[in-house]
Order: sequence, then structure tokens, then C-alpha cells
Amino acid sequence: MGNTVGNIEGRLDIDLKWHNGVVAKVDIRSSRPLQTPRIFRGKSVDELLQTLPLLYSVCGTAQAHAAVTACEQALGLPDLADRHTAREALVWLETAKEHLWRVLLDWPEFLGLPQVVAGVGEMMQLIQRYRATSFPNGRPFIPGAMPFVEWDAATAAWVEQFERLLQEQVFGMPPAQWLALGSVDGLLSWASQEESPAAQMLHWVQDNGWSGLGGTTINPLPPLDTSYLRQQLEQPDANRFIAVPQLAGLCRETSPFTRVREEILVTAVTETYGPGLLARFTARLVELAGISERLRQGSDEYAESVSEQEPVQGSGIAQVEAARGRLIHHVVLDAGRVARYQILAPTEWNFHPNGVLAEGLSGLVVDSAEALRQQAALLINAIDPCVGYELNIEQD
Repeated sequence: MGNTVGNIEGRLDIDLKWHNGVVAKVDIRSSRPLQTPRIFRGKSVDELLQTLPLLYSVCGTAQAHAAVTACEQALGLPDLADRHTAREALVWLETAKEHLWRVLLDWPEFLGLPQVVAGVGEMMQLIQRYRATSFPNGRPFIPGAMPFVEWDAATAAWVEQFERLLQEQVFGMPPAQWLALGSVDGLLSWASQEESPAAQMLHWVQDNGWSGLGGTTINPLPPLDTSYLRQQLEQPDANRFIAVPQLAGLCRETSPFTRVREEILVTAVTETYGPGLLARFTARLVELAGISERLRQGSDEYAESVSEQEPVQGSGIAQVEAARGRLIHHVVLDAGRVARYQILAPTEWNFHPNGVLAEGLSGLVVDSAEALRQQAALLINAIDPCVGYELNIEQD
């Protein structure tokens, strides 16, 4: 059994050894083709930027944003605030779409409920309208592209429509009012009374006693300095760093949970139940509820880290917070053509053989293989629902 998100993203093989009702060992092996970016060598920047989004369709907007940002650095183009804000808005909108996909399509499947396809379709239409308004030529991710209008001038009504979508399909109240629930009791009271898939999922997790399922001690991935990343990605064994990344010899997590872990509701759930399934699902909803305000502000506290180091001519590194976690692109240009291209995806941090998923699954106590398969699928969905995987359970 598995999730067959595929093509260029490859898949993970997750083997669980289940002994006397306890997961005794977790083995995660990756067949993800991490060296695919080598095909860009010798290509022009335009060829790179046209081809890359076609190959990397998962979080494709974030991929395109990271690629063009790295290329603009390498070309010596300035990082203008209006351009950066408009592109970041597109990435946040993609994140909203991905969260809605999980909440309205994936979660109902776990619960045996009908999917809410219309809500995802409406979100995709809203994204298309914003993109057409801000970048009428349809190409926001080419070097030097500038938005046609400022965000504030064109989209106040659009943001209100997005909030109505969230109110009707997810929260049953304005998103800001939901965020103000403020406590575990308030959250669980909402979950027991509201009929949306989001509320029913939290209630179901709590009712099954799975709120703390998959809790780990792995720390969030902190901001990374550009000079540190350049050193790691240009060393002889850079391929190993990309395949099984660690920071100072330790595994790290980068996900919606780590981004909003200090928000009131997430902190309250974590303090009560630990950083497990309920905290992770709550975090997805908290981030979704906060996106409209981020769009209004036209700024992003999670935006890529800007190093104080002097830029390196012909080289660029971009860090973008995609829906799944932090995405890192590195490009080196020689005479205007790609000499080196590398991508470090959040999957490699979160699905490291000793990472957050491995630790979360290890030691699970379950009374049947079917229950183990269900709990593992829930945890994988909570960490990174876009990854393709095959789950195998060996009982001895």
C-alpha cells in the first residue's frame, strides 16, 4: 500500500518491523532521482526556467520562485521588494491550495466522507485570477519580471473572497475568529460541534486517542546562512548532503508544523499532547487560517533568509518556504550558462532515515497490522502528504 505521487519526484520505500505489537524498526529508503538537476548543465537561464517547472510539478510555484531567485542572484540583478512580495504571494496561494487539498480531499478519505472538490476548484480559480492580474503576460518567474500592479491596490476584494471560502468550507467562522479560539478546550469544542472535514478530522483523532501519535524530539531546521549552504553544496561530497542532510550531525524538520509551532493554538496543543498528530493537523489549519492576513500585509516573516555575506558573482542560492517545507536551489553560471544546479527539497530532511518520520513511527504500539498501516498513513500525510511512498509491514 502506498501513495503513488510520482514521476520525477520518485518515491520512498518505508519498511516497518512490527514485533509483539510494537514497531521495533523503521527503514526508509529513497529512490528519488536527486541528480536530475544535472540535466540543466550547459542550458541557458531561459531554458532552465522554462524546463524546471515542467519537471518538478509538486509545489511547482515554489520551485519556479526558488529557481528564478537563484538565477537573478547569479546574474547580479537586484532583489526588488515589489517583485519579491508578488512572487511570495503566489507561493502563499499555492500553499493555501495545498492545505485545502489535504483538508478537503485527503482528510475526508480517512474519515470515509465525500470529498469537497468544489472548494479546491474555487481556490485554483482565485489563484489564476490573481496571477493574471499581477502578471498579465503570464510569466512571473522570468529574470527581472515585475508585477503589473501593487498587491494592496488590486486584491482587497479577492482576499475577502478567499476568507469566505475558508469560512464556508473549513472553519465555519471567519479565519481570524477561529485563530482566536486560543486554547485546547476551545479547539476541541469547535471540533466536536462543527461539521466540516477539518473539524471532524481533529475530533476523530482525539476520539481515537491518537492526539500524541508520532511525537518526536527532532528540532526545527533553523535559518541557514547562504555561505554555509554554498560550502555544503560545493564540497566534493555534496551529493550525500543533498540525499541525507543533517545540521551539525543532527536531523532537522522543516514543515508547516515547524513554521507555526509558536502560534498560540499549536503551542497549546503541543504542550498538552506533545508534537504529535493533533498538533500537526492543527498546525496545517493554523497556517491556512493565517494566509489571508499575510497577503494583506504584503510581507513574509518566513521569507528566504538573506545573508549578510557579499554576493558571489555567477552564483545564487535561494531558500523558499514551500507548502511542504523549505526548498533550496543553488545555481552556478559560467558565461551565461548553467555550470551547476542543485536542489535540496524538504523531503530529504523530513524523510531522512533517522528523521522526523522514522522517529515518529518507531515505538508505535498497535494491535493490528491494519491499525498500524492507518496510523502510519496519517502520520505521513501530516508531515508531507505530497511524497510518493510504498509502505511495507513485516511482522515477526
